[in-house]
Amino acid sequence: MTSVGVWDFFPRPPPHPSVQLLTSRFVTMESRPARKKRSLRMAASLRQAAVKEELNLVAKREVPDVPEPFSMADTDRPPRGVTSVQARKEATGEPNLELINPFLRSMKLTLNEKSDVDLCKKPSRDSQKIFSSEKQVSTLKITPQKSYPKWHNCRTAAVCSEQFHRLLQDYPDFQSCKSCLAAFVLEREVLDSDGEPCEQYEVVALGTGSSCCSSWLRFNGCVVHDCHAIVIARRALCRFLFKQLLLFFSDDIKCKEKSIYEITSVSPLLQVKPKTYLHLYTARIPKGAADSTLLSSCISQKLQCHVKGSLIPSSSVCPSVWAARICCMSASDKLSRWAVTGVQGALLSHFVEPFYITTVVLGDSIHHFEKASDAINKRLGEKWVQRLPQPFNKHEMMFFNGEAVGPLMCSSQCQKYSLNWCLGDTGVEVLDSATGCTTEGSPFVSGPGFSSRLCKRAFYMAFRKVAETAHRQDLLDLPTYRDAKMAAHLYQSAKTTVNEHFMTINAGPWNSKQLVDMFEPYSSVRICDGEKTLDA
Repeated sequence: MTSVGVWDFFPRPPPHPSVQLLTSRFVTMESRPARKKRSLRMAASLRQAAVKEELNLVAKREVPDVPEPFSMADTDRPPRGVTSVQARKEATGEPNLELINPFLRSMKLTLNEKSDVDLCKKPSRDSQKIFSSEKQVSTLKITPQKSYPKWHNCRTAAVCSEQFHRLLQDYPDFQSCKSCLAAFVLEREVLDSDGEPCEQYEVVALGTGSSCCSSWLRFNGCVVHDCHAIVIARRALCRFLFKQLLLFFSDDIKCKEKSIYEITSVSPLLQVKPKTYLHLYTARIPKGAADSTLLSSCISQKLQCHVKGSLIPSSSVCPSVWAARICCMSASDKLSRWAVTGVQGALLSHFVEPFYITTVVLGDSIHHFEKASDAINKRLGEKWVQRLPQPFNKHEMMFFNGEAVGPLMCSSQCQKYSLNWCLGDTGVEVLDSATGCTTEGSPFVSGPGFSSRLCKRAFYMAFRKVAETAHRQDLLDLPTYRDAKMAAHLYQSAKTTVNEHFMTINAGPWNSKQLVDMFEPYSSVRICDGEKTLDA
């Protein structure tokens, strides 16, 4: 007996596989096994049709393959290239969750199957190179002064995530600190194993933290007042730059060649070698103007500072509080000033030209990078720039939305911790954000006391070591830490110009901690902080 369906009594519509698949259960009276077989055949045909259609669309784009520098954690060798479908999706900006999100969470970086020197290469600007097994030539070129490719943000986030994993793989108690990670990545042009120029991404400094000290000011230089991730990462970067100066002033020629600095013929100051760029990755939007998306444009442009655990406009802070309590300017304000003065600070400015951030990758996808860029780059304007002393200038940072590499929230156990590390350090140092001192369980401890390797006193000692190596007796004769900072006249002039311009645009005053800088290099100070005793 033949089966009778509903459509036998009405005119049949044009046949469509999806309609047949959806109605077969209710229309016909055939057996269950037969319906199951027909459903499976129909589903397979639909999948094949979808794949063919996608491949036809992709083939029309004619996008070159993009090199894939990473390999998954369970492989020994990185692939020479990614499949053409993946490459085209990445190059055209199409969403590819399988390539990006698990990529950042489970990858293991390898460098060109041989060493750890060629970390994270991207196509050279000077030559074309075959990357994939399909022998397709990548024509992507990088012009750092103008634009970066769409995979720059993923690459930056990936190297920062991997470096953090390497450092903390033996310390699982601090893994949650990754939620507020900030790191500086140095991009340099190097030669690969074939002698071809390529770009190397290397994490040189990182920091974590989401708070700062809320107690009274310390005047011995042994306490790190601001423990926010971007500030800690920048202090770790300064530590790295001190190390690079020691390499440059070394008598060993091989050490000198490894330094990122070189002599310039137009200035007595050292400059970073050509084709060297600095990138900042931050898992969270910088506090302050960049984070004030819900406030009016007038309020969001105000300078803000952290006082007693709250972020408030600097103009509303009483002078008595400025003089006695720890008040730290917001990360957005500091980024705006670093765009003019550079990230090297006053002490390093005695030796080197200003070092500017080229790009900022925001791992916090809730905020759009264009709003953060406007809040940091455009708030100061342009008309006043001619008042800056050479070699300082206003440098505009490029902002990108990136991938979140850690948990969204930090665990309650890790909320008080702040981690720091720079290239060459044997391990991470863990600070207590409430005290600004090293914790007892820190993997790295500077000495018998609990002062951090990032505190003012540690930087002053590094500065004097570089001055001694460079035979700068004039710098060694400066009696206090503050004198050493104020002697960098060009840097101080640029910083004063920025602070005055903030006042001109009614943004408010910049907090200057003058009294905490008055300590001498070899003064003996002993203070008690709870159960800890700090020896300086």
